[in-house]
Amino acid sequence: MKKILSFLVLGFVVFGLFACEEATTAAPTTAPVTTAAPTATTTAAPATTAAPTTTEDPYDDPATLVVQFVPSTTIDSAKLTLLKTLEDLLEAELEDAGYDINVNISVGTSYASVIEAMASGQVHLGFLTAQQYAFVTTEYPGAVEVLLTSVRDAYEVQVDEGVIITDTDVIIANANTTGYDAATTDTVKVNSYYSMLLVKTEDYAAFQAEGIDWLAGKKVGTQSPTSGSGFVYPSFLLYENDMEFVPWDQGPIEANGEVGYVTIGGHQNSVIALLNDEVDAVFTFFDARYQSETQTYFDAWQLANPTLNRFEITKVAALTIPIYNDTISGLTSLSPGLRAAIQDAFMAVIETEDGAEALSIYNHKGYLIAHDEDYDSERDLYQFLQDNS
Repeated sequence: MKKILSFLVLGFVVFGLFACEEATTAAPTTAPVTTAAPTATTTAAPATTAAPTTTEDPYDDPATLVVQFVPSTTIDSAKLTLLKTLEDLLEAELEDAGYDINVNISVGTSYASVIEAMASGQVHLGFLTAQQYAFVTTEYPGAVEVLLTSVRDAYEVQVDEGVIITDTDVIIANANTTGYDAATTDTVKVNSYYSMLLVKTEDYAAFQAEGIDWLAGKKVGTQSPTSGSGFVYPSFLLYENDMEFVPWDQGPIEANGEVGYVTIGGHQNSVIALLNDEVDAVFTFFDARYQSETQTYFDAWQLANPTLNRFEITKVAALTIPIYNDTISGLTSLSPGLRAAIQDAFMAVIETEDGAEALSIYNHKGYLIAHDEDYDSERDLYQFLQDNS
């Protein structure tokens, strides 16, 4: 297990993870609360005859704002043109906010290079995954602060009268009700998603009686050890319950809290393996049972099982901690005013046709203001990976 985690610390934390399947549906989490920009306060002049002292400005706003990211898709000449358009759009928004500043967007060779460039002050804004943000704020404390998070459409079952449900027990109960079909809503946005533990309905009562301990000695389908929702976050869930993954072919020992895992390529294929009783449970993103009109993941299974409903014969047994979406993070040396202007600029630009097209290289659909404390659980996970490497 430690060898596996050692590998994924490098791949997952430093170089980043992309689960293309996870981008197809929304997923639950808590939406960040937008707070007003801090206002300046005025204090009375001190009643003293001593000469006033001067305080050096701790901030350093650049003449050119350097932005860098590593996209999950190939950058061709057409997309490079879009990046130039994005530069112009951001410059216009910043100028409207009172900042006559150039914007230079470049493509990094890896997340490691982006993080190193930010740590050395050469890059001012970086598009980082949540785990890379946890890495940089742990290893370079005080150097970088999250500004924005990308968002997804919320699932209907995680919304109550327009408010995001944060209680995972309620989300699980809603997802296990008759008629649930993983429908989403575009009126409420969320800034993260979950990994879910899925079991057959016939086993759900036993799981409820025993809790997560039910998994000990069982055969569980996962994704590769570098998959966030398919392995890493489930590993942390097991760790929090004094359990761990071991390869199924090594023979998991139930008394030791060992859970046998088998790697199955593709989240939907994991669900199908469960439906076909090839495994006892699976970890996938919430909710990998979803299928849009243009997808064919479950068509063959449904053709072979015309009377069965995959939502009815499976149950969501558990959810991991939230897996936060991509961030736009900036150097803390930027002034609070400029950071606020950058937040406003990106949120405005992505609402435009040209801006949305340019940012589509990241599959971003919108942004919300993010706060560092939202990523405490991500830092806990990062520390877990470090301790077990």
